[in-house]
Amino acid sequence: MFKKAQDKVRTMDALQTMRNQLVELGEPPRGTAVYDYAVKFFNIIVDFQDSFALGDKFPKSQDAVKILNKHISNAGRHEYGWVRAKEGKRVTLSNLYLGDINGIWTNTAAKFKESTDADVQKAIQGQVSRFIKSHREPMITYIDEVLQKNPRPNSLVLALSGYKKETVR
Repeated sequence: MFKKAQDKVRTMDALQTMRNQLVELGEPPRGTAVYDYAVKFFNIIVDFQDSFALGDKFPKSQDAVKILNKHISNAGRHEYGWVRAKEGKRVTLSNLYLGDINGIWTNTAAKFKESTDADVQKAIQGQVSRFIKSHREPMITYIDEVLQKNPRPNSLVLALSGYKKETVR
């Protein structure tokens, strides 16, 4: 019982941290700054993805959990996806892959950031911005729902279990 309560609270703390980081990150910037912004965004997602699983800890908001899991999966690590960093490794401009749109081949964010082709820049910057916007705000909303509908375990239970709040990256 104690382990399950501790695990739930750790996950709730991590969700709150991820939410706060996503809010603090704000909207994607314009121009080549969007590439560094994207690295920050994806690191927020993979930090959670590497250490936590939502599973069945939040029975009062299963629909929100299911959708939130899809957002995390879509924006997280995948060997053929956007984030090709291995588990436990930080996302960088060199392991973040963009492209495969408008006839533009897939390449690293580092390569696209260096591109002097205005059409390529416009297409890729738009791709990054749209992708992040399609995930960031909905994730904040679903995290809020999960945290609001699922109360933290009793503080006495946590105290008896020896729970201590950890700092999440």
